[in-house]
Amino acid sequence: MRYSIKTFIFVLLLFNLSMARTVHSGYFSVGEDKLFYETAGEGPVIVFIHDGLVHREIWEKQFASFSRNFLVVRYDRRGYGNSSAATGRYLDVEDLYRLFKHLQIDKACLIAMSSGGRMAINFTLQFPEKVSSLVLVGAVVGGFPYTEHFYSRGGHYPSGLRDGKQRVRYYLEDDPYEIYGENTAARAKVRRLLHDNPRKGAHHHYGKNPSTPAYLRLHEIRIPALILVGEFDIPDVHAHAGAINAGIPNSKRDIILKSGHLIPMEQPELFNTAVQKFLTEIYSR
Repeated sequence: MRYSIKTFIFVLLLFNLSMARTVHSGYFSVGEDKLFYETAGEGPVIVFIHDGLVHREIWEKQFASFSRNFLVVRYDRRGYGNSSAATGRYLDVEDLYRLFKHLQIDKACLIAMSSGGRMAINFTLQFPEKVSSLVLVGAVVGGFPYTEHFYSRGGHYPSGLRDGKQRVRYYLEDDPYEIYGENTAARAKVRRLLHDNPRKGAHHHYGKNPSTPAYLRLHEIRIPALILVGEFDIPDVHAHAGAINAGIPNSKRDIILKSGHLIPMEQPELFNTAVQKFLTEIYSR
């Protein structure tokens, strides 16, 4: 039986889409706690690391798209998503290393957001042999200072706001930097994600401060790095992005238009295009 080229391409496309949708999930133990992860696809490894507000599903558009050409991994940090709340002291860097060991990952590209980006930088400095490249999204870096504008969110943050649920509500509904005002669909999506799977309890993230702050060691990172910042993100995050870009020799920085802090949700197509271009340049060398 003979098939036309169009039929063959259509079948191949369906096959690729089905492969992209095959998701494997599980848990790995970190002391008394269990952390949830998902994997899909095959090829060079990408590990997605979420920010401090939303869990692993913030990478929904990226996880599906990049699984067509890569083995993609995303996981919930302690107290987020399907992972258990922290029962004791821990370090995010050590949790990530245990994920690498559990999944037998030799080396990966880390795509990390915000505080997850800070952790990815720390991980790269501690385990340079495990990281092939970095994509840092609205990331901050340890030891680099913040202004009062950052802490007060430009005067918008209510004084004395301590309750966790109220703080989440502020960042989701009232903060002018977390999600750009025009991105109403992204706001609704994040609202649903947090409603369906809210953060669990307090975080006991303790560890010794390094003798040399991470921002003073950025020159040690010799792998390709892409630094992305939303056009309307808070000025301090832009400052951190500039410091990271200046510190990492083989890095490039770009601004994603019409986005606040949560770029993968707000502008997924622009984000995916920028990252795909970056990865294509790396793997075509």
